[in-house]
Amino acid sequence: MVHGVIIAVAVSLTWILLQNLLMHWRPAKNRFKTITIGYLLSLPFILVAYRWLPPQALSSSAESPAMGLFHAYFFHLLLFLCYAECFYHVERSVTLRLLVELLQRGGQAVSLSEIQGRYNVESMISERLAVLRDQGFIEFRGDSWHLCLKGAALAKLTIGAAWLFQFKGQHERLDTLQE
Repeated sequence: MVHGVIIAVAVSLTWILLQNLLMHWRPAKNRFKTITIGYLLSLPFILVAYRWLPPQALSSSAESPAMGLFHAYFFHLLLFLCYAECFYHVERSVTLRLLVELLQRGGQAVSLSEIQGRYNVESMISERLAVLRDQGFIEFRGDSWHLCLKGAALAKLTIGAAWLFQFKGQHERLDTLQE
């Protein structure tokens, strides 16, 4: 099992790294199709790597090659699903989007009514801001919300992940659909 998991991790990381490098060089219009094709093209490399790389010392000698290969393919599938989930949903989080919007304002005061004007659900925003405040990401000063150091760091990390994975925000995807 361990040998299969190690092979899956190695092939998955190689595929993800190569795909992200190619996406920076030549961005794809349909990113889900691109990651799915990349995943499918990586499948034969599981078998090649499983046969080429020697079993690890941690691997049980009683493990059958068929079970090791099953674990390699199964874990590779799980890593693909995790990658697809992260690829599409990290920036979509309302919490992270609020942090990024506050960061992009460059320290300018942002009132609750201004934030709510960008969203349809008043209670969702109020509750989310309260959670962010309670967890130390933002603070309420005067009549406006401001980022704390922790919130600014998470917002910057989110922007970095968006750049690294070349994903568009939901508002950018909607603009593309309306054209």
